[in-house]
Amino acid sequence: SDLTVAALSAEKIVKARAEAIVKEKERQLHELNRNLAESQLTALRAQMNPHFLFNCLNSIQLYTAQNNTEKATDYLNKFSRLIRFVLENSRSDKVTLENELDTLRLYMEMEAMRFRGKVSFQINIAQNVEKDAIQIPPLLIQPFVENAIWHGLMHKEEGGMIRIEVTQPNDCLLRFDITDDGVGREKAAEFKSKSATQNKSFGMKVTAERIELINQLYNTATQVQIVDLKNKEGKATGTKVVVEIPI
Repeated sequence: SDLTVAALSAEKIVKARAEAIVKEKERQLHELNRNLAESQLTALRAQMNPHFLFNCLNSIQLYTAQNNTEKATDYLNKFSRLIRFVLENSRSDKVTLENELDTLRLYMEMEAMRFRGKVSFQINIAQNVEKDAIQIPPLLIQPFVENAIWHGLMHKEEGGMIRIEVTQPNDCLLRFDITDDGVGREKAAEFKSKSATQNKSFGMKVTAERIELINQLYNTATQVQIVDLKNKEGKATGTKVVVEIPI
């Protein structure tokens, strides 16, 4: 009957409106979560940059105290370039891989100067990696390198080497292998140095939070794997961190 048809039509209209309201609520919730994640990322970057720069300032103070004007000047020049990189990068959610590697290389040069031969490094980039085209979150790799220096190499009397391999296993994935020949995680945990176990862990904590938020915000799956390296006798020979970033 006409009444039945009218009732069914009205029911469809009510159902459609209800579905539209639910979808709009879901959209608003998604937008709210996204804005919250972006705000949290901004806050974490704001925490990371002063921490990163504060460590560098300690080195300038050291050279100045030793009246080593030439070294202090060289270090200060590198530091000013690093500040420029960090300030420029802090305005962006993502930077080119080339920019990130330049910042990372400059940081490692400064640490090598600071620790006088105890820190050496290599950065190897696969030929198929287009550094100027790929974009990643800024200062994402540096905390892993800092961690390798402070927890691995600094507990080793003669220091050691950090190798960074940048590869692209496929079109959608960028991979960093950060390998050090330090004392290993188990031995590092035995040291109770306050500067190594507490202050220096800050960057890693913030980085873990950033990765979690980045995965949530961009619906990606950036992954971090830590491998304890050992020789045939089972003795620690260092640590490898593998970071895989969807691109």
